[in-house]
Amino acid sequence: MTVTAKKNPIITKQGVCDPHLHIFNDKAYLYASHDVPGPHVFDMHDWEVWSSDDLVVWEKESVIRPEETSMGASWECWAVDAAEKDGKYYVYLSNGGKETYVVESDNPGKGWRDPLGRPLLEETLTPTRSYDPTVFTDDDGSSYIIFGTPVWAGGDSYYIAKLNDDMISLAETPRKIELDDMADDKSFLHKYNGVYYLTWASYYATSDNVYGPYTTRGNINLSTDHGSFFEWNEQWFMAFTVDETIDHIRRATGIAYIHFRENGDMCADPLIREYGVGQYRAEWNCIEAEWFMKGHNTAKKENTFGNFDVVLKEGSWVEYPNIHDMPQNPILIIHAASEEDVELDIYEGETFLGTLKKNKGFLDGGEFPKYNNGMLELPLSAGTHSLRFVAKGDVKLNYFRLSDHT
Repeated sequence: MTVTAKKNPIITKQGVCDPHLHIFNDKAYLYASHDVPGPHVFDMHDWEVWSSDDLVVWEKESVIRPEETSMGASWECWAVDAAEKDGKYYVYLSNGGKETYVVESDNPGKGWRDPLGRPLLEETLTPTRSYDPTVFTDDDGSSYIIFGTPVWAGGDSYYIAKLNDDMISLAETPRKIELDDMADDKSFLHKYNGVYYLTWASYYATSDNVYGPYTTRGNINLSTDHGSFFEWNEQWFMAFTVDETIDHIRRATGIAYIHFRENGDMCADPLIREYGVGQYRAEWNCIEAEWFMKGHNTAKKENTFGNFDVVLKEGSWVEYPNIHDMPQNPILIIHAASEEDVELDIYEGETFLGTLKKNKGFLDGGEFPKYNNGMLELPLSAGTHSLRFVAKGDVKLNYFRLSDHT
């Protein structure tokens, strides 16, 4: 089955939720729980694996059925995560609110087998409940499994343990993660700029040590349910659960861009929460530069206005695919700052569209670069197009827009 995301959620009316998304072999793989209508609040009889080359078009790779593992048939196939080690792939599966199983394959999307024939994390392993796993691999190649729930859900916080290189056994006794606030539901762990980010729903806490202690930092307001963070093509994303029905029986998956402020705080854009990633609309007032889908030698930097610039050097580029409803021969207007006159070559794919020139400019006193506009008419038909901006000099892109007039 193949589906194309029109906007968030990326896969509609199929109950694909609790998303943990990983990039394997330059391809996105979504490991998800699967809500279906039924007599219980959550009826979940299996897990699904989906893949995508662009986060817009999705293909179902496989269904992981509990009856094909030592877990046995269940309507409580709760949250998952996945990991890779030495060319082998692992998916960690919740048996309701009790225990965690693991399956493995030589393929990130299919061919799953149960290597243990029993749970990896037994129900009575720690004072918390041994489900809702996430697996984090650090810069040195060490992998850790994090699991557990807060007190309100029958646990006493998250626990963490290093995994052996086989990824299906523990290298140490799990230890409780020190956290200065009461966690809420399933955790995820990622790392940015040397800092560990422990997240649950849209809340996050940080630490300089994988074991903690973790200090709560904030809420990026994307979801009240499970999610995961990932980096691809020099951009950061969050995959998160959204509700499709008010009775919470059917949930789905959305994806948004994530930005890091200079102090390490994370933030996201309300518009992208609604419309998703990898596609834009030409009638938008502006398309923020930090919403790029692919980049080369780029950096996102917080600016004095509280939003972000994309910093480009000579030969750097950013790409914005699937800009819908462009007028014929649109005027491209780029709002940017540079200390010298600078040029941007504009492409659609490998087709050269023209060179946009932007003059340098300074605020009074000449201390800071001034933002101003460069404009270029693009020789394009009306419809959907992709744009790539290649820098010929140093420039800070703030936003761009498209118009059928100047």
